[in-house]
Amino acid sequence: MELRLNAVVGVFLLLAWSSLTGVQPVSSLPPASERAQALAELEDAFAHDPTNVELARGLAETYLELRRPGLAIAVLRAGDPSLIEHPVIAHRLARAYEASGRVLDAFATADLALARCARYLGTGDAPSNTPLPRFACDARQHAALSVHHRALERMVRWGVAVPGSDPRTELAYDLAMRRARVASVK
Repeated sequence: MELRLNAVVGVFLLLAWSSLTGVQPVSSLPPASERAQALAELEDAFAHDPTNVELARGLAETYLELRRPGLAIAVLRAGDPSLIEHPVIAHRLARAYEASGRVLDAFATADLALARCARYLGTGDAPSNTPLPRFACDARQHAALSVHHRALERMVRWGVAVPGSDPRTELAYDLAMRRARVASVK
């Protein structure tokens, strides 16, 4: 009995090992490409300086361009907690949540990013009962955050569950952009 059990466990381990050794890594980039090297350098630089806002933003944007929102979320959440206080970094996190299908998390994060930027600028939609953020935000960033926030707000209201495959996502962005264009003409 014991010999059979050991044989079954041995065969199972052998099958598991053989299936793992035959698997090739899946990557969007060829390992020897310049872009892969630049990504590796960016990852190393961020690992050495996890408080650097520009490195975090660049790394998150690269992962989003490669359609790897989970990696963008992981790198932003694993970095220094003060990074998320920056409205632009919070916006990248919201975009990553949206790309991964987490619309409610994306909306909550975009709301936080917009509130922090508005508080820094002192706009009419700024919460007045919070301290001034440590990170700067300009009017252009506020406009981008506002458009993203309005689009996410519509998606949540409409019940969009998977933004990448729901046609209402594009409509939500079109309506949000239309409002921004009208406001910029004045």
